[in-house]
Amino acid sequence: MKRHYKTKRILANRAEKLMRRRIHSKWKLKAKRKRQLGISKEQLKRIYQQKQEQYLFQRKFIAYKHIEAPKCLSMIENTEETLEFIKRLEDSLSKKEKVFVVLKNVEVISGGAIVVLLSIMIKFKDKGVSFNGDYPKSSSVKKKIQNSGFLERLYEQKGDSYSIEGRSGILTHADKIVDQKLSDGLIAKASELIWGKPHRCTGVQKVYIELMQNTNNHASLDKPKEHHWYTTVSYNKDENKVCFSFIDYGVGIIQSINKNEKGKFWGFLSRFKEMWNPKNNGEFLKLLLDGSLHKTATGYYYRGKGLPGVYKAFQDNKISNLVVITNDAFADCKKEEYKTLKNKFEGTYIYWELTQDNIKLPA
Repeated sequence: MKRHYKTKRILANRAEKLMRRRIHSKWKLKAKRKRQLGISKEQLKRIYQQKQEQYLFQRKFIAYKHIEAPKCLSMIENTEETLEFIKRLEDSLSKKEKVFVVLKNVEVISGGAIVVLLSIMIKFKDKGVSFNGDYPKSSSVKKKIQNSGFLERLYEQKGDSYSIEGRSGILTHADKIVDQKLSDGLIAKASELIWGKPHRCTGVQKVYIELMQNTNNHASLDKPKEHHWYTTVSYNKDENKVCFSFIDYGVGIIQSINKNEKGKFWGFLSRFKEMWNPKNNGEFLKLLLDGSLHKTATGYYYRGKGLPGVYKAFQDNKISNLVVITNDAFADCKKEEYKTLKNKFEGTYIYWELTQDNIKLPA
């Protein structure tokens, strides 16, 4: 009798579950039909195909580590979250984990962030670690990435030099050497976009030569010419300005000065820190930019070389909106904002602009 009662209870429970499923299925079907009202069979077929393709695409990369980018992917507008995202990619690279970058929720992306993705992609490629990703749902952000050109052509390039000219005036280049011919060409194009004909822009020229030289000499504590530098140039038609980003992936300027025993400032560091007493690396970067470290080492402010030369170009109105990120230090020279970051960038990132108000010379 007890066993018979138990069987009846099991059957009743099964019948109840089946009824719940049927009701739920009817609700789902009703909601689905409501969503599909006014949609043709052809459109429904395309939607179904897209979902199938998306499912197969996700299945293809199921073994990859999925790392989601922040909604605002910008080295300047959202520095901390972007650096945290870069750190997660770097950590996976050090573990040789296959990575899938989730960009679908990105709503804002800057040219600097695009070149950061490019540089990381090259590092994964160089180490033979698989690296892939999706496109943003935002059509404007997706278009910006597509216009950069590197996603289509990067893996066709080989060797130390990469040069990709995308649509909408975007150019991305990577190399390991000082290339004055490249900077001359970029300046000619940039000035023509702004003023209608090519001009000499000595500030932009100075910035490029100093940054390429710094990467060549200081990106690695062990060997010169070991690391790529990367630059991307884009034209903002609405504001009539050209935006430049430059990245070197190495030890970073501050770490290079603090740890390079063969560096020109090594013997003066203790005197410099005693004299100027920087409270953090943000203040240290400010003193490096304004030439205070050079004054300690040489007895006078020497602004011709390195970061002081770049900063002098900004002060002389030869470039605009200079921003420097290196290690955990951040400097926005226009806003006079110098601070220490929570997240570190293992290298140096420089952003600047050329506008119609900057000083130019006849070509």
